[in-house]
Amino acid sequence: LTMLEEQGLLDKTETHEHAVGHCYRCDTVIEPYLSDQWFVKMKPLAEEAIKVVNEGQIRFQPQRWTKVYMHWMNNIRDWCISRQIWWGHRIPAYYCQDCGEMVVSATEPSACSACKGTNWQQDEDVLDTWFSSWLWPFSTMGWPDDTADQRRFLPTQVLITAPEIIYLWVARMIMSTLHFKQMIPFDTVLLHGTVRDDIGRKMSKSLGNSPDPIDIIDKVGADALRFSMVFNTPKGADVVYSDKILETGRNFANKLWNAYRFIMMNMVEGQELPAREELQLELADHWIYSRLAEVSIQVTEYYEELKFNDAGQMLFQFLWDEFCSWYIELSKDRLTDADTDIQNTARYILLDVMQQGMRLLHPLMPFITEEIWQGIKQVFPMPEEALIIASFPQGDASLIKPAIADEMSFIQESISAIRNLRKQVNLPPSVTADIHVRVAEEGQAQLFDQYLAYLQKLARVQGATIGTDIPKPPASLAAVVRNIELFLPLEGIVDLQKERERIGKQLEKLEKEHASVAGKLNNPNFVNNAKPEIVEAERLRLEGIQQKLSLTKELFADLG
Repeated sequence: LTMLEEQGLLDKTETHEHAVGHCYRCDTVIEPYLSDQWFVKMKPLAEEAIKVVNEGQIRFQPQRWTKVYMHWMNNIRDWCISRQIWWGHRIPAYYCQDCGEMVVSATEPSACSACKGTNWQQDEDVLDTWFSSWLWPFSTMGWPDDTADQRRFLPTQVLITAPEIIYLWVARMIMSTLHFKQMIPFDTVLLHGTVRDDIGRKMSKSLGNSPDPIDIIDKVGADALRFSMVFNTPKGADVVYSDKILETGRNFANKLWNAYRFIMMNMVEGQELPAREELQLELADHWIYSRLAEVSIQVTEYYEELKFNDAGQMLFQFLWDEFCSWYIELSKDRLTDADTDIQNTARYILLDVMQQGMRLLHPLMPFITEEIWQGIKQVFPMPEEALIIASFPQGDASLIKPAIADEMSFIQESISAIRNLRKQVNLPPSVTADIHVRVAEEGQAQLFDQYLAYLQKLARVQGATIGTDIPKPPASLAAVVRNIELFLPLEGIVDLQKERERIGKQLEKLEKEHASVAGKLNNPNFVNNAKPEIVEAERLRLEGIQQKLSLTKELFADLG
């Protein structure tokens, strides 16, 4: 400024506010200045990298990240690869201290071609970390030599990484491998989501908002952590982490272990199980094998498409709800049946479905599935030595039986409906009850009669009166399942007077609550002045109260 002023070239001085760069580590002010650096010319490399993605040789999943990749490639700039730091691969450039000649060489030159001098000084800069990393697909396997590892593992299949390094690493690996090896490094790039804390921040050491995975594993186990993250993270989406999501994996692991223990406790030492073709199968057996085949086929497809979240959710639903909650419960009476053939059929299917389920789940929960599978192997011989090298279930489409599945679903819906009726009057499991069933056709009556044992076991049914013209009994609860009506007579199993009083009090409470919320929503001052989300919450609350009120009135009327 002084020099400009002395020469009469300074018009005026004034203060300007501008953004000052700071180092993200030490917060020191960063002052830019011109310096000599090493660069890589990127545009020729990017052209081939664009081509292989456009031709479908490399796919990004989720597909939306292809657009991000293309944006980087189409707007690529030359890459500064030199860094003025202590650690890194030193740039292989040498300067003759006698004449200034510069030579790039893998090793220190012997004599200068310009002046014949031997006094060399290597460039003090090091390569950018990403420059070292872009060679990873082949430099880790003996390159530049032609090795067996390279011939076997290059190109590989799937790269799983974070979207923020699509250009920094993924794109550069594609370019370097195409340039140095004339091939693609991988055919699929799976971009996973980011783990965030409960207020949406990315987890990082500097923020101190990341739990120690070792502490989590000590607390709930590696499988529980692994499954919880997969279960709660749709493909490519971010996940908000909290200790609560760990309950999914922990509870699932406990459920699997308890199911395994139950099955093993019901094995008879020295008892030889029948061959598969000798089994005496009933509805539940055909159903569980049908569902297992469907799940095996669908889960295999999910794994192949890298939809780990979908695979985890399907296996959770099958193993917990269908296998544990339905099939195992239905098998309990058969395991104590007087007929040993019936017992052994149940034992065989429990072991078989469990071991196949562990094969399907193994990629997501490797430790507990291996432990369970090894235990099953002691009583249910299998050719493989370990689950990790065992064959994956292919799913036999011939076992899928839609008619069987529909019959079983009908029985399940009926059991659930009866359970809900019992719940309405707080009927304890120790109390069995008769039911009346009004069917639309005789085939339904035969189905109910054939599988009454299922209702007796899982819905605590004593007996059933079934027919096409069954009247509704007095003081009974009713439910509709498809086109049939189920009635639960309450006379003799509950104190009707006490139940009327209890339901009457519930009704009074709901009516008062309804009047209060409705009055608030009918008040213009509240509707006009309250926050929209609060008004909407009150509207939803009123809808819920109205639904409860309607059901409670029906129940009160049913009690007479």
